[in-house]
Amino acid sequence: MVTFSINEIIPDRKVVYQSQGIKQEVSVPQKITNLYDYSLSLFTKNVEPKGLIKEISILEFSEIFQGNGENEEDAPVQHIFPLADSLALFALTLGKTISDTISDLFNRQDFALASMLDSIASASADKAASIAELNFRKSSKTFLYCPGYCGWHISGQQQIFKKLEPERIGISLNNQFLMIPLKSISGVLIAGDKEIHNFDNDFTFCAQCKTFSCIDKKDML
Repeated sequence: MVTFSINEIIPDRKVVYQSQGIKQEVSVPQKITNLYDYSLSLFTKNVEPKGLIKEISILEFSEIFQGNGENEEDAPVQHIFPLADSLALFALTLGKTISDTISDLFNRQDFALASMLDSIASASADKAASIAELNFRKSSKTFLYCPGYCGWHISGQQQIFKKLEPERIGISLNNQFLMIPLKSISGVLIAGDKEIHNFDNDFTFCAQCKTFSCIDKKDML
């Protein structure tokens, strides 16, 4: 089990604003500031962060990574994990209540509040994942890689769930391999020399990527 305090996973205000399309150099209107403050109060009242981590061997992860055989032919993760010092499966959720609150706001067509709260929750989940990366193996460089990204097919979630059993902290998997609650993350923590995480984002599937998180990784190397 991994625990997170609410205070340590509250995202930076600027990160949330950026996800809302507000550039750093722009003066933020008071109504947006008020909206953020109220959304943050809703977040702290409804978030229930929980996590699981389980160390595994390179051989074990090799079987998990193969999944249903639907990965891209040349996925970066398949070149990275054999060089790792340590590996661990990881799952994190912000809980059902916060996801339900966001859905309810959208259903009530309170789009401004729903969107801001959604951005805060997404940034919070990313921050919790970053905390896990920092704390897994402090002697090595650790990054989290997730099914659905970098050529690792989203069906890889099945094998992770079989080994890690995130149901214990309230995360389930639907028929499309999406996690419920939505504000959840799962994947593998790979710790090793920083050079093993350095790859060019010129794979054929990179054109469909919406996050380019690998670029953020390079900035941290």
